[in-house]
Amino acid sequence: MVNNPSISINKLGEYIISRAARQRKILHDRKYPDPDFQIGTYHREAAEAVSQFISNGAIDTDPIDKALRLLEQQTPEKIGTARRINANIDALERFSAMLDDIDLEGAEPSLGSNSSPMLTYHNVAISVRPEIILKCTKKNKKYIGAIKLHFSKSHPHDDESAGYVSAALNEFCKTHLSDGTEIVNPEFCKVIDVASGKVFKGVKSTKQRLADIAAECQNIAALWPTI
Repeated sequence: MVNNPSISINKLGEYIISRAARQRKILHDRKYPDPDFQIGTYHREAAEAVSQFISNGAIDTDPIDKALRLLEQQTPEKIGTARRINANIDALERFSAMLDDIDLEGAEPSLGSNSSPMLTYHNVAISVRPEIILKCTKKNKKYIGAIKLHFSKSHPHDDESAGYVSAALNEFCKTHLSDGTEIVNPEFCKVIDVASGKVFKGVKSTKQRLADIAAECQNIAALWPTI
């Protein structure tokens, strides 16, 4: 059981646009996580390969091809493991069809940290953990942003939920990544939804979205003890 309220940014994006019953299910799954199905690790191989591909400049598909070969060679005995392996293969094949849509906006990509700090609203910890950091310098100004990956086929992002994720990425960059001389570029704060095959552009209007996130976190904090 997870005692203190927390949620991943992808799940928070889904939570905000969901009805009450689905919201409670999201919180229940977070408070009492299934050890055989952890959102952060279920698509581990696919996430690592996609992140490596993008961080290398989104040109050489070798990380994708290598990961697919390794996954296809596995012969797991457990049904759950087999499903997870197949889900990773499916994710990589889906991403391979999206390569032409990956635009780094002229920025230099690098891998995000696996142990990045949280965003916190009303004592609810939000795990943003962007997979890719983007930086560039234009006209003597330094810009920064971040990309978030999403793999869930059962609950893919739409424009609304991805917009909340983008706004949180923007705030995360301001709070935890910018060194004070870097300007957060909203266009860099995009969401790559592998399940739906869509790349959602970064949103420029973040103020109201962040206010919505804070309000929903207040609701989450109140609901958490009742879950």
